[in-house]
Amino acid sequence: MEHTPHIVVLGGGLAGTMLAARLCMEGKDVTLIDDFLPGSASSVAAGMFNVITGRFGAKTWMAETLMASLKDFLSVPAFQVLERHITWQHIYRPFRSVEEYNKWQSRQSEDGYAELIKFSEKPVLEEQIENPHGGIYILPCGWIAIGAFLEELKWILIRDMRMRLVREVLDYRQIDLPKRLIVLADDRLEFDRIVFCEGVRVKENPWFGGLPVIPNKGEILTIRTDLELPFILSGKAYMIPVGENRFVTGSTYFNDFDDHQPSARGLAEIRDKLSSTLKIPYEVEDHRSGLRPTTPDRRPIVGTHPDYSWVHVFTGFGTKGVLLAPHFSALLAREMNGEKNVLPEAVSPARF
Repeated sequence: MEHTPHIVVLGGGLAGTMLAARLCMEGKDVTLIDDFLPGSASSVAAGMFNVITGRFGAKTWMAETLMASLKDFLSVPAFQVLERHITWQHIYRPFRSVEEYNKWQSRQSEDGYAELIKFSEKPVLEEQIENPHGGIYILPCGWIAIGAFLEELKWILIRDMRMRLVREVLDYRQIDLPKRLIVLADDRLEFDRIVFCEGVRVKENPWFGGLPVIPNKGEILTIRTDLELPFILSGKAYMIPVGENRFVTGSTYFNDFDDHQPSARGLAEIRDKLSSTLKIPYEVEDHRSGLRPTTPDRRPIVGTHPDYSWVHVFTGFGTKGVLLAPHFSALLAREMNGEKNVLPEAVSPARF
């Protein structure tokens, strides 16, 4: 009888769960160890995905390919039910100056941008939001309710694809790589391959700890205000409409911080951004924070350990996990199947 490889995926956030799904789809024997720690990025992420990002409105790296991979994943019959956790919604980005208006007026016809944006010369909802110069609509965008999405995806994998789920925070001393063995609290788990999808915790990993993963603290608020937005607003603060006059808004990008807890500093910064975005009063209902795994070149880290061919890493997705994880989980799964030169050098751990 042919042996079915047993693969352990360590990390039950968006990256790890998406990779587990790819491997299950290929018929692999998968155990997902969900060390869902407080402050992990997936536990608090707003879930927005956007193809035009950054202060200067650059097109997201591999934008069309990444968006196609997300849609392809959701087209798998077993996963189509997950669409209920996704809101496909345009993003409205106000121009901050006449100079920015002029820049986008010329850019709207450029190759690579024309299909992604729609120019708006006049302000919208001008009594409620700041946008005196108009703005652009970014078209193929939206947001995912990450928590609900992940819980249902895990349930589908357990129920329909025989994935095992272990909820345990491992000490690295429980992992014997040469013997391909994990000693759990109440079991011994032998494996053929292991993938570390640990987010910022990979910095403590004895096999991948040298990777330059930078913890970046993001804080977000849930607010209530008398506003009806037919889009996601992306001013100095973004505002995602989640229903019943409630909005998720933020975010901060702190590289210097004491812990993963919400801070007065973060609250003050988001309030300051909202004052330049929103003209009407609001009430803060919730304040959350988490640590994003970022990298110096803002590319994920995906690949194989140089000394252990059965050990892999899948981390560093920063603020773009919703777009990056579907595509690169598919590529890593193919490489783990023995395909050569599947992963681009831009994401290889060897670049560091």
